[in-house]
Amino acid sequence: MFNKITLKTKLIIPIFAITTILLLLGFMLITSKYAQIISLEQLNNKVTLSAKISDMIHSLQKERGLSSGYAVNYKGKFRKELISQRELTDMRKRDFYEYIQKIGSLEFKKLTKNIINELDEISKIRKKIDKQQLTSDEIIKKYTNINSSLLNILANIIKESFVPKVTQNLLAYSYMMYIKEFAGIERVVGINLLLEQQYDKDKYIRFTNALSIQKQNVEMFLKYASEPILNYYKKTKENGVDEDVQEIRDIILYERRNKQNIDPKYWYNIMTSKINSYQSIINFIKNQTAYNIKQELQKIKNIFYIVSALTIMSLIVFIFMIIAFLRLAKEEQRLRVVMDKYIISSITDLKGKIIDVSEAFCNISGYKKHELLGKNHNIVRHPDMPKSAFRDLWNTISKGKAWKGKVKNLRKDGSFYWVYANIEPLYNSKGDIDAYISIRLDITESELLTQKVKEEEDKNKAAQQMMQQQSRLAQMGEMLSMIAHQWRQPLSAISASAAVLYIKASRDKLDKDTAIELSNKITDFSKHLSSTIDDFRDFFKSNKSKTKTNFEKIVKSVLDIVNISLEQKDIKLNINIVSLCDLETYENEVKQVILNLVKNAEDALIENSIQNAQIDIDINNNVLSIRDNAGGIPSDIMDKIFDPYFSTKTKKDGTGLGLYMSKTIIQEHCDGNLEVQNDEKGAKFTITLGENND
Repeated sequence: MFNKITLKTKLIIPIFAITTILLLLGFMLITSKYAQIISLEQLNNKVTLSAKISDMIHSLQKERGLSSGYAVNYKGKFRKELISQRELTDMRKRDFYEYIQKIGSLEFKKLTKNIINELDEISKIRKKIDKQQLTSDEIIKKYTNINSSLLNILANIIKESFVPKVTQNLLAYSYMMYIKEFAGIERVVGINLLLEQQYDKDKYIRFTNALSIQKQNVEMFLKYASEPILNYYKKTKENGVDEDVQEIRDIILYERRNKQNIDPKYWYNIMTSKINSYQSIINFIKNQTAYNIKQELQKIKNIFYIVSALTIMSLIVFIFMIIAFLRLAKEEQRLRVVMDKYIISSITDLKGKIIDVSEAFCNISGYKKHELLGKNHNIVRHPDMPKSAFRDLWNTISKGKAWKGKVKNLRKDGSFYWVYANIEPLYNSKGDIDAYISIRLDITESELLTQKVKEEEDKNKAAQQMMQQQSRLAQMGEMLSMIAHQWRQPLSAISASAAVLYIKASRDKLDKDTAIELSNKITDFSKHLSSTIDDFRDFFKSNKSKTKTNFEKIVKSVLDIVNISLEQKDIKLNINIVSLCDLETYENEVKQVILNLVKNAEDALIENSIQNAQIDIDINNNVLSIRDNAGGIPSDIMDKIFDPYFSTKTKKDGTGLGLYMSKTIIQEHCDGNLEVQNDEKGAKFTITLGENND
């Protein structure tokens, strides 16, 4: 029987595998070609949109020229044409808006959102033009900005083409649009030059720039234009307009005295003819592009239909294979006994009562099968499992979804075991849920190991906290020593002032001025003592959240505490600030690290009896370095100085926690780094706070 099943499996599986691969390839090709069809249809819509944009730009170019001429020659010969042109522009704008609404694509709306807002500003620009509130240059700038935004949309459309021939046409289309735009700028600047009496250098520069950019774009257009487009371009060049335009260009550029003999309106008309010829080329390219897209679309559709037919055939074969598999499954039903032995599984009804369990389930739970059937699944629920976990489980599976998670269960003998459970609904022939099946994996050993690891982590964390406390207590001892140094002079001064007060008062020689003077001194010294206590308290105040600060502020706070100690030991402190930046960090913890490093440098200098002892602190944005001239750290212990309980001090009371805790604070609490190296004079410690602190 097993040999028969194996033989059938050997025959069916390869056929099923090949059919599945063909089906997957078919679906992939269908999806790919369908996506290409959608993309081409969208591209076709965008080419149509580009035509609307082209018409809009063409109309705005004319309106720009007429508006500029009208601004220079107020109530002159441009007024009548300007009114007519505005009506044409509004018509083109309505056509543009209607097309966007007709397509209704979010992508189209996103693509044209900003330009629609700019087009809505045209009415405001016109009002200012009519009231003579805009100069010719301002008019040119505003209309040119709108045209630039429209041209940017065309540039984005080109990026979406994946058909080389279409991409080539769109590039030629784009360069011709830029040729036409700068020809429009040439037209409007030329009008201004012909109307103005005085020489305007800036306008001549704009005029020559427009000519230069046109030339560059013509070169790029000729590079990308296909043969039909080139032929059409050469044909339009034969209308004779170029010679007339070039003649007036030369007069404007080189014969400025004779420009008064040229009617600006004539210049406008011949340039308009030239721009109209460019527009005809643009229309020709648009038609060529639409034709190429149509051809490519038909080609891809043909492939789509063929692949779809083949995929349907593969699907039919696939269905027959499934039927064959179902028949094979019936013959393999006896093999479920093996699965029953090794798979921890159970089936319950909708109320959670057990209706079937595997032998493996009985073995791990310690119950017999008859002891489980008919009982609620709660029989193996461990009290450690929260009720909320089971509420989430039932909410999930009752909605027809699968639930996965770790569950702690109770054995019959009172012990426990862990499983990773996957619970899914079972459906009847009507499609309704009528039971739930659970497949489990024994993960008891894994969970026990995880628990042991967590316990070890907790122990390590507690040990680290104890180290930090020991380090803090050591720092507090050093702080108390420094406070004692700082208090000696003020206490002596207070004592001396009090003695003077007593002597003068006992001899009746205490005058008012002396009493006030000595009282003020005592008050000042008392404030200094109080300030020292505040510094001590603030220094060890626990930060619960990060604050904005910088290294200069932090160092100043540390020096308020340690300066007197350094001065008394004749240690020179140099501070060099290259650059400062804001830091977002735990300020007091960084202070404690800097204090520890400065005190270590002080101890090394004293212990080695260094003449001309000095400590240098350099600050550069988020990097601070502290170095001394005590000779450096021996190379044989350099790798150990950050280890816990390792100390370089020769004194008996060195704990070795200072540098270890300093590195822990900077790297784990403050997201930074603490490093050490020897230079030519001594040890150099560098604190770097991370990029998130910049």
